[in-house]
Amino acid sequence: MNERELKKRSLLAEVACDYFERGLDQNQIAERLCLSRTRVSRLLKEAEEKGIVTIQVTINYDNERHYELEERLKSRFPIKHARVLNGRGRTPHIQRHVGRLAASYIMEVLKKDMVIGTSWGTTLSDTICGLSSSPHPVQIVQCMGSVPCQSPDHTPQAIVANFARLLHGQGCFLNLPLYIEEDYVRTTMCNDLNNRKILNLGMFSDMILTSVNDLNSINTREFWKTYMTSPMFQELCEKGAVGAMFARFFDQNGREIDCDWNRRCVSISLPQVKNVPDAVLIASGTQKASAVSCAIKSGIIDTLITDGTTASVILGLK
Repeated sequence: MNERELKKRSLLAEVACDYFERGLDQNQIAERLCLSRTRVSRLLKEAEEKGIVTIQVTINYDNERHYELEERLKSRFPIKHARVLNGRGRTPHIQRHVGRLAASYIMEVLKKDMVIGTSWGTTLSDTICGLSSSPHPVQIVQCMGSVPCQSPDHTPQAIVANFARLLHGQGCFLNLPLYIEEDYVRTTMCNDLNNRKILNLGMFSDMILTSVNDLNSINTREFWKTYMTSPMFQELCEKGAVGAMFARFFDQNGREIDCDWNRRCVSISLPQVKNVPDAVLIASGTQKASAVSCAIKSGIIDTLITDGTTASVILGLK
């Protein structure tokens, strides 16, 4: 089945779901999907003929990707690529499935001598699980300082090491903590020959892989409490922070905030991320939808990989 046929089946399933599961009438479906009522009627009939709707009115979601939501995201936001997981039947482990969808995208676009910058966290760790060996030599670069995580596999160093191991690539590691308070110490450490080389390599990556932190998780998770004081968090709130990528906080316009934390954070900056040819944001969960929406509206992100529920919330945000 080619991509055109897959997209058609995805649309048939979406129309059938609206009609039989959500209880929308044909006029409402036509308005929601920007189609004519006549076409909606024909699509419903075709869905029955092709077995997408069975006699028992069961909708068969046989596609991993939700092509209709992908097209809507690309038409609404300045992103080049979208991969949306068709989440039906995958709810208990939705983030793992999104990670595997991200892994399949990475394997599609890998090229010889590619440089891939990475961040940290559960999402990237789940992505690693779906990787296979690369036929090309690649470099994996740590683009942020070290972070103490509850799970060792979620640290920036482990993400680089595991990516490099599975892709049979070369890992490039920073010997720096994420947050250095003293300006002189931070400048001196960043100018160390190895650290400067790695930071420069990250800036000129061919691809950047990151997830996003929403503000609520930043206020509740132990890692952030270890580094971030109450005055720092208050400053972020007052300056309109909505989320963070590479531990860099941004506002509703996707702009990196001028604040104490961002000035002392050791990681690739968001303007530098924007200059990378393919900045890939992998995020699952409706609690992240607002932060994701702000990031992709800004033009920082080139590729979004998420699940259908989160994508629907993003599209519904003003």
